[in-house]
Amino acid sequence: MGKITHKANPDTSTVETSANPSENAGIVISAFDNSSTADYFALVTHAMDRHRLRILNVRSGTVSNDYSAQEKEKITCLSWGFMKDNGDLQANTVQAFKKKKSGVTSLSRVVALGLHSGTIAMFSLSHGAIVSTLVGSHTTPISDFVMTKDGSRGYSVAEDSIIVEWDLEEGKELHKWKADAKNVRKLKLSHDEKKLATAGHTITLWDLSTYTVIKKFIGHASAIKEMAFSHQDDVLVSNAEDDRYINVWDAQASNTNSNNLTALTLETNVLHIDFSSTEPSVLAVTDDGLVSIWENASLISTQQTPSAGNRRKMIRSMTKQADANIKLVSTADENNVIPILGAKFVTDNGGKSIMIARGSSIKPSFEVVKYVNEETGAILCDIVLSRQPITNYLIDTASVAANNLRTTRKAYDESTVTVVGNSDFAVKAPIMATNDEQNLDENEEPSIEQKLQSLDMVDTATRATQKSKKKKTVNTPSAGSLQTVLVQALHSNDTTLLEACLQHEKPEVINNTVRRLPTEYLIPLLLELITKFQEKPSRGPTLLLWIKSVLTIHTAYLMTVPNLVGKLSGFYQALDTRVGVFPKLLALRGRLDIVQSQINVKSYSDINDTQLQRAQMAENVYVEEDSDDEVEAEEELSSMDEDDDEGLSE
Repeated sequence: MGKITHKANPDTSTVETSANPSENAGIVISAFDNSSTADYFALVTHAMDRHRLRILNVRSGTVSNDYSAQEKEKITCLSWGFMKDNGDLQANTVQAFKKKKSGVTSLSRVVALGLHSGTIAMFSLSHGAIVSTLVGSHTTPISDFVMTKDGSRGYSVAEDSIIVEWDLEEGKELHKWKADAKNVRKLKLSHDEKKLATAGHTITLWDLSTYTVIKKFIGHASAIKEMAFSHQDDVLVSNAEDDRYINVWDAQASNTNSNNLTALTLETNVLHIDFSSTEPSVLAVTDDGLVSIWENASLISTQQTPSAGNRRKMIRSMTKQADANIKLVSTADENNVIPILGAKFVTDNGGKSIMIARGSSIKPSFEVVKYVNEETGAILCDIVLSRQPITNYLIDTASVAANNLRTTRKAYDESTVTVVGNSDFAVKAPIMATNDEQNLDENEEPSIEQKLQSLDMVDTATRATQKSKKKKTVNTPSAGSLQTVLVQALHSNDTTLLEACLQHEKPEVINNTVRRLPTEYLIPLLLELITKFQEKPSRGPTLLLWIKSVLTIHTAYLMTVPNLVGKLSGFYQALDTRVGVFPKLLALRGRLDIVQSQINVKSYSDINDTQLQRAQMAENVYVEEDSDDEVEAEEELSSMDEDDDEGLSE
């Protein structure tokens, strides 16, 4: 079984995702769902100020759900499962009311998120929101969480090594107990849901019916990173941090053997392991980008129980190398290994297949790889897959643009170029020779009259030349176009000269240049602009002026270009990604307007009512009398009062 190099298989489900690009952050947690076909892939990355969960549909390559945690809230663990949905998980809708009234109960796929605050949040894929939270039992960050298949119970452990059993339907704590060791970080539930494995530096197997210890395993020097049960729950495999060994343990309750049965060895450290749900096979993802597979990893004799004296010798003899290795290399360079984000056994293509997630955190790709020969059924030792490398750009069309430019460009040839210099524009003064000058001998000196006539003719010719030059300078076009320089830059593929042209921001210069540009250079220029816009979005304000000018001025020509929509699809998606945040900004602006209006109303209501009344009172009041007779009557009464006062005084 030699080395076999596979070409891209059209039968495998290879899909690149169109994920919403907001940031190029590293992966915090990632995991396939627990189904046998691995339909979904969960990815937790760092956003600007919080953690962000993205759930990708593996088969269609689209982002199924997108959720951002609350500000300063960190997601510490992630696990897949199901919850019972009888209408309570939904909002107050007609469907929820009918479902609850009929008593129909279904299972809703959820992702359990352990948070740094000690809370466990249940995110439902069908509802696209947090439908339930488990609070009150943990005060330290959640380390791990597992659920039963029917969605009735769940088990969690925090950094305080407290294990809690939950009733997921009621959201209440059923049982709590202290782990028998410190620094318990991982949980794993057996397929029959009767045993629970807890791991820190050691592994403890619990009986969930009595909450008692079945057996303990001691074999890893560092903290255990991941565990997996076989499909018959008779074998448990585990790997630790910074360790290149995978230990295989006997998980049968009837057997008291607590030593590892064998050790699966690799060349580099193990990042992730998985146990097949239908076969006794194990896979491991290493930090050098390989996937190693062991067939019949659990079919190890459990009769051998080494003593303390010869245990080290037996461990050396019981180590087992991988049966198959899968490696992804770049099509541009075979020495460049494409990193693998995760792998899982799937039942595609009749089994004996694994699902691989590769690429970057922004644009992961998924592919099903069969690791056995379809004709003979023998396992393939070394599988090398040559794939296109995926960059961290939102739209990776740089290679497509380069190929299009190479096909549309022609070799630069200077054989037909005419170089114009200053000497080509020199105008000689027309001097008319007289008959006397023609008859002069070469050695004979001209007379004074002849010299004066020649000077007069030269002066006249000079004035005529100056007048013609003035007329020519008036008709000379202004330097408001970069068409010649831009054509030369596109012809010779001169990046520096092209960047010098694109630095101009005046709309009239850009429009004149694009308007005079030959049509054969429009598509190359447009693809160059789009590539630069994707590589460095901060240059968008300047580059969009050029792109807009090309699209608006040469619309009639661009409509005749075949496959123009395919060439511009990456640009469309990049624009959609950039403007996707605008609705959130508009919502924020509306909230700020509401807050500002409430502040204004509050400040207005605090004004004293007395001040309002004074402000509403008139300073001067004009009273108009009813008639002149009343005024005269009032004057007579006032004069009579004055006469009476004088009589009394006498």
